[in-house]
Amino acid sequence: MKPAFAAVASLAAITITAPAAADTLIDNVAGLTLAADGRVQRFSGILVDDNGRIQQIFQAGDRRPLRADYRLDGKGRVLMPGLIDSHLELMRLALSRIAPAAPGARPRPEDRDQALIDIQKPLLERGITTVIDMGTTIEDWQAYRRAGDAGTLSLRIIGYADSVDDMVLIAGPRPTPWLYEDRLRLAGLRISFTLPPPAPPVRRPARATPRPVEPSIQLKNLLSRAGIDLFHPAVSLRDAAALPGVLDAIEELALTYKGDRRWRIDMQPRPTPPELSRMGMGGMALTTLATIGEDAQPVQSFALTSVKLRQAFGSGTQGALPSPFARFAMSSPREHALAAQTVDAAWAAFADGRIGRLTIGQRADFILVDRDPLIASSAELAAIRVLQTWVGGRMVYRAPDEAAPRPTAAQPQVPDR
Repeated sequence: MKPAFAAVASLAAITITAPAAADTLIDNVAGLTLAADGRVQRFSGILVDDNGRIQQIFQAGDRRPLRADYRLDGKGRVLMPGLIDSHLELMRLALSRIAPAAPGARPRPEDRDQALIDIQKPLLERGITTVIDMGTTIEDWQAYRRAGDAGTLSLRIIGYADSVDDMVLIAGPRPTPWLYEDRLRLAGLRISFTLPPPAPPVRRPARATPRPVEPSIQLKNLLSRAGIDLFHPAVSLRDAAALPGVLDAIEELALTYKGDRRWRIDMQPRPTPPELSRMGMGGMALTTLATIGEDAQPVQSFALTSVKLRQAFGSGTQGALPSPFARFAMSSPREHALAAQTVDAAWAAFADGRIGRLTIGQRADFILVDRDPLIASSAELAAIRVLQTWVGGRMVYRAPDEAAPRPTAAQPQVPDR
């Protein structure tokens, strides 16, 4: 008998409470997003077209459309972009939350399917609408595709393959196109890099042995293998001492691989100012893996350095559900935390122009929360609640005590199901 996880429930879609094909006006909101220049832009209404894209943004006093299929009253609450977690091992986290497998057992496809369904709700209720999945395997990808085919994929997932073999099996010669209305894409390759331990004293061998490949050469080979086929390499570091070698490798390869490469480094330790400068001059993206707790250090905006460096926030591999609003309390200024989980996070994954900002033409991924995170106190941030989460113009999460939205247009009411 094949070992397996505990029995799983039958596949069922996440509850959707808004129409998929209708122009929807969400009005009377305290809207906020980041403009192209990085400044906070306020607005009071948003019109979403039947393709799930933003059609118009309204300021107070702007004339609203005479008719929209649905008009929803935001009741003056804060509407802001959906949040992006830039480094999360999604399937690993999902599987850890269901019954453990027998020792040595591999999760069955149905285990992965159910785990993916189960993990989406807690992420959506935290305001996360997009996950950058670091370490995507072919088995993970097949689960994501099954969810997309079945209509149960509410999150957006941007994958970075766990290995070159998985990268080729999933995508072939180039990154995949955007699938399921921009809900799924394999964009690149995750490269884990650590410094080797100190070598033991060399003794003359009795016979010649092959010399191991140096880690720096392995790194350059992997960066080159991804770059040559336009996959986006993301180097994951645990040791700050390894960063100079990674920067050396990237700067060397950048002479060959021209264009907008957005060389990406994901790490927890804070780089030194000279290292930050090198990254900024090289057009790189830095994903800071979250350390949230009593020992966490405040995160300062890198815009204070002499160069502009794009920074994103990720949860890393800590095995716990993300706490995105805790990062607002840790960041100075607060706008930095907003950028690092929206516009800069999208840029760091080559998803800018699709998600990350609430602006005309982009996907309508947004959340309604009970207070403004840019001006809330630390205590208020700890208590902030996501009331609604929308992905592509559809409500995919509503807080249990949140009343179902009631359209005011002369159209059938939004079903509460």
